[in-house]
Amino acid sequence: MLMKSPWEPWIAPGDEPVYQRLAAAIAEDLVNGTIAPGSRLPAQRDLSYRLGVGLGTVTKAYGLLARQGLASPFHGRGMFATNKILTTRKVVDLSLNVPPNVISEQLLSGTLASLATTMDADTFAACTFPKGTLDHRMAVAGWLQHYCTSADAERMIFCNGGQHALSTVLTALVAPNICLGTDELPFPGLVRIAHLLGIDLVGIEADREGLLPDALERIACEVASTKKRLVLFINPTAQNPTGRTMSRSRIKDIAAICRRQDILIVEDDVYAAFAARDRICFLDLAPERTYYINSFSKLLTPGLRLGVLIAPSHQLDNLVRVLRAQGATDSPISRLVVHKWIADGVASHISKSMSAEAIVRNKLAASIFASIGDAWIGSGYHMFLSMRHSAAVALASAARERGIMVTDPAVSLSDGNDQSGIRLCLGGPTRDELYTALKEIAVLHVQLGQGTRASAEGLGESINA
Repeated sequence: MLMKSPWEPWIAPGDEPVYQRLAAAIAEDLVNGTIAPGSRLPAQRDLSYRLGVGLGTVTKAYGLLARQGLASPFHGRGMFATNKILTTRKVVDLSLNVPPNVISEQLLSGTLASLATTMDADTFAACTFPKGTLDHRMAVAGWLQHYCTSADAERMIFCNGGQHALSTVLTALVAPNICLGTDELPFPGLVRIAHLLGIDLVGIEADREGLLPDALERIACEVASTKKRLVLFINPTAQNPTGRTMSRSRIKDIAAICRRQDILIVEDDVYAAFAARDRICFLDLAPERTYYINSFSKLLTPGLRLGVLIAPSHQLDNLVRVLRAQGATDSPISRLVVHKWIADGVASHISKSMSAEAIVRNKLAASIFASIGDAWIGSGYHMFLSMRHSAAVALASAARERGIMVTDPAVSLSDGNDQSGIRLCLGGPTRDELYTALKEIAVLHVQLGQGTRASAEGLGESINA
């Protein structure tokens, strides 16, 4: 006679389908030891009755656990927890949008040793100023001109990363009559800063090339009718989270509207390294109204906390006042490392190596998601799976159950728009980890109803091969 399972069933909270939340509850109790490895799970009809859910819901939950390797069916005996040791599985993080690491320990130690021989204690202990030294600004401006021809040392301010630069600009601009326009699926960091500062956000429609000029023109007129001024935040290259890149002609059209409608521009260009060679920046076209942001955390390595802000000349003093009030400046060590790497040619070498690695990783992603039409793969460190918000929540939950961390599902700024998706960051894991994780995500994407059965079968065979 089979013994009844002592486990007390429950369903995890959340918005995803009930079967996924039931499977998540069982998985959690397997991890914390509430369900012992090898123990028998409740009979499906019994669990259905005790939880007040349909038998099909329990069947699907058990099927999901079996696919994840957490449970196994035995004919005539029921479903049993496997002896899989859940806590030893390495988590693969696809949620952090960082560049691939191409810096060796030898390079880093050599750089720091060299700086130690040239930097005295008085210099290190001295207060740093947001504008930095002229020689540092000139070096950085000269190097950035590979990506933005209008990079100017005279209008440059150093910040503690790109996010700090964005926060500084919005703090300086914040006023009751300001409205911030951006993509319908916005950069999450922008949303957090805007909410903190009490700035209204409005979503602007976009296609695969980015913001639609007609949509921007319409929003500008609507905002003007409320006696507010529109500030446009824009990622021209590899928009975060969708990865969309604006064409040269689209950038020109958007810039022309901004000049005509007197719209201020905050240009987040941290993925400039992946732009086309003939690219053009908003700073090039409308320098009198553009706040240009870049970051060596994205251009070279996350360890370098050096953000670059180039602003209209008449706004520099106001921005410096904000920085002084914040009491947050760039890291002097980061600034010295960047200056040395630029002078030695190391910065260009790192940038080229990272670009080459990004190409390899994007090709890898493209091959895995070739049969999935709603996978947007660009040229940067991230790709995007477009789907409804409920499907995105379900996919994120299922991925976590498999030890894969993904970015929180995108939330549309437009009322009633269920457009959403999952950003998958390609830069952090090793290539092998990335390959395995993306394969699993692709299978889950199809299994959750976002693709074709044929695609799921083919992907499943690839993983099991």
